Amino acid sequence: MASIGLRYPAYAPLTENENGTYSYGPGKIAAKAIKVDMKLTVSDEPLYADDGVAERVREFVEGSMIFTPDDLKPEVRAEWLNNTLEEKTVESETVKELSSTTEDTPGYFGFGVYVPKIVGGVRMYRAILFAKIQFGEPDESMETKGQKITWQTPAIEGKMMRRNDGVWKKEVTVSSIATAVAWLKSELNIA
Repeated sequence: MASIGLRYPAYAPLTENENGTYSYGPGKIAAKAIKVDMKLTVSDEPLYADDGVAERVREFVEGSMIFTPDDLKPEVRAEWLNNTLEEKTVESETVKELSSTTEDTPGYFGFGVYVPKIVGGVRMYRAILFAKIQFGEPDESMETKGQKITWQTPAIEGKMMRRNDGVWKKEVTVSSIATAVAWLKSELNIA
């Protein structure tokens, strides 16, 4: 499998119920995708018997994902981080003011993308859903412009967890973009 791209970063708010059911609220497209980096923590526990490994259990514990979009709009930041977004008038211009406080508690979301790839010389599309993510306030880096333009794009980290039904990730590999997008739309409740 050789990945050759990244597209369609979509998300939806997650609600989990005590009876073990869950639902996603109305889904949206976050931005244009530049990069997704993922790191997993996996529990790896062997069972020793007769002086050797008789069984081994490897299971997902948690993970982190860093999403780099072309732009992280104030509306998306406000939704992901539970920040306050207010419209204000400054001189004659209406601006959106994003306020972050120590009391903001980010919610949980489903987050998905699709990845174009080449398999045996054939273009395929791997659509991936991370079932439960909680984003945190992003680190930022800024620098002055020199003789060359250096693109400085935002990145935001999300912590991946299991949903209340035990699922932390779902994926499909399909032969068309339309099917990959349709699957993500159905999973993340995107109209």
